[in-house]
Amino acid sequence: MNPIDKRFPISVYEVISSGLIREKPRFREFTASQREHINELIAKMGLEQFAGRAIGELSGGQLQRVLLARAIVSHPQLLILDEPNTYVDKRFESQFYELLAEINKDTSIILVSHDVGTLLPMVKNVACVNETLHYHSGTDMSDEWLSKTYACPIEIVGHGDLPHRVLKKHGH
Repeated sequence: MNPIDKRFPISVYEVISSGLIREKPRFREFTASQREHINELIAKMGLEQFAGRAIGELSGGQLQRVLLARAIVSHPQLLILDEPNTYVDKRFESQFYELLAEINKDTSIILVSHDVGTLLPMVKNVACVNETLHYHSGTDMSDEWLSKTYACPIEIVGHGDLPHRVLKKHGH
């Protein structure tokens, strides 16, 4: 994540609404419908209490949610996320993935993550990069496929609704 100038005077609401700037007529306010959409998104992200707060006052996870809201406020056709849950706190993480599932109904999502185990129940296809690209249609990945793809033994262990990736002991 790029560093944010904590002194820059822009609020959470303003950052999210800036994602709609191309749809706003010049020198005019956002429409009532656009303002309502922005406020709904703020609520979905759990940011209501921060809407008027300067972004420099936010935690890393709060800022991550603001930036995701800005990215999706304009209903993009494609959303590319690189380790989007890096700063998201554990309390919001399951809600975060539910939100991505909802977004994915209308928007294609390419998500880059090292956390294969957590994402498997939520993705449609997997492409692994380990010196080369390995594409796997679907998510039913066998232990043999994982070991061959990663060139080391991998085991996916589930804990409730949040699976985790565990590497078996190996030489490298």
